[in-house]
Amino acid sequence: MQLFNKTTDDMAPSRRFLTPTGAENTLLLGDDSANLITCIEDQSLFTGLRDDVHQHFAPSTRFEQHMADSIAEELWRKARYALLETTALSAAIERDWEAVKKECPNADPAYRTYFAFRQLGPRDTACVRTGQDYESRAWRRSRADIAALQALRSKPR
Repeated sequence: MQLFNKTTDDMAPSRRFLTPTGAENTLLLGDDSANLITCIEDQSLFTGLRDDVHQHFAPSTRFEQHMADSIAEELWRKARYALLETTALSAAIERDWEAVKKECPNADPAYRTYFAFRQLGPRDTACVRTGQDYESRAWRRSRADIAALQALRSKPR
């Protein structure tokens, strides 16, 4: 899933959180979702994800809308945490490319990935491990939200 704006070169980071615009966004996104998107992520991509989740679950009450929003937020976070691991490994593979080439000129992708993992420093490893923990939590929360939404719909109103 794509998260980031393509044109961030000319952008200056901002400590100001994005705020929802319009009455519909305020109702659907709320404060939590508005603060979910970082200054270099594309809010329209999150909006598209949220719309897809709403279309899939077709929430009919405000509580169901809140649950669908929560599912979309956790999916967004999960993608961000997975991207953290991929970026750390890609940076390590690129950093050690020449060393692997000298050691094993015909190295396959599996060996390059192994070498990248082996060369990660303690801070990198801790960062990847933390990202994986957060990703697992996001998956558990989204599964719990889906189960709660399904349970809510199975009970007579």
